[in-house]
Amino acid sequence: MNTGSQAGTGHGHSRPSTDLTHSSPALPTLIGWQGIRVNAPPDWFFKGYSGEWRDGFMQVGSPHNTELDLKWTRSRRATDLQYVLQQFLRTVERAKRHARPTFTGTLHPVDENCIEFRWRADERAVGRIQRYPEHHTIVLMQLRSASRHEALFQIARPIFESVRVAPDEDGWVEWSLYGLQTAAPAAFRLEQSQVLTGQTRLTLRRRHERLVIERVARAEQLMKGYEFTEWVDYWLRWRGWRGEREPFTWSENDHGVHLSTRLGGGALITECITSPLRWRLPAWRVRAVAWFCRERNAVFHIQHYSPFRSNLIEEVMVRTVCC
Repeated sequence: MNTGSQAGTGHGHSRPSTDLTHSSPALPTLIGWQGIRVNAPPDWFFKGYSGEWRDGFMQVGSPHNTELDLKWTRSRRATDLQYVLQQFLRTVERAKRHARPTFTGTLHPVDENCIEFRWRADERAVGRIQRYPEHHTIVLMQLRSASRHEALFQIARPIFESVRVAPDEDGWVEWSLYGLQTAAPAAFRLEQSQVLTGQTRLTLRRRHERLVIERVARAEQLMKGYEFTEWVDYWLRWRGWRGEREPFTWSENDHGVHLSTRLGGGALITECITSPLRWRLPAWRVRAVAWFCRERNAVFHIQHYSPFRSNLIEEVMVRTVCC
């Protein structure tokens, strides 16, 4: 297995101290979800989500009672930004009808693809609705706070400017939350997720292929008393797979294990029956890799199911940040 040097720099979830009220903050916390990428200040974190690739919502929280909301729509239909924004503000006004002071809101058109807005009730918010015409995407973003002293506009500007909706130049999309910072080809869509602070697991699908990317926190404590290969078989459920576990070294201090095998028994039968019904080939080839990142005390785990030979697992691995 090729274990070349890691791609990516910086700390996706580093936590230096900062004064958010007196200077424009640095933005070291990368949040990536459903093809939407945003850089947030230190100590901010992925808080919630709903929807899917085409229409969705995510929320980023902070330790300062300030929250960032992002709602996106991907569509080739012509859309009136002002109408969409007015409908949104009416929804907020109805939700705040019993709030004091009374709800007020204003719009500030910037150009044909951008309108900024503010509203005030028991909370304050500044926001922007932005059209990205070349990517057929509209993002409505707002920064909210219950504090009357938070410098919202100063904090919001670099966050809003950092939003990206397109894959990178190689056609890959970043996924970054709760200490997992990785990437997958843009054609993969989220099929299932387990999003917790201790264990984050994403299952992605691209027609015939399935890709599972996982991060397990506090790994050193969980592995106590086990050899790494034994722990992987038990905790990551490799014990049902045949094949030789190939150990490798990843960077100077990290180590891992790699496995190439195929589905067997009932799993293979199920895959062969269900795949033709969904107009796809059975993904009977399995490659898996797990490695321990000592610096972050975490295990990163990737599985790739495919009917074809592929080096995708190596490409995902070098895009997974574990330093």
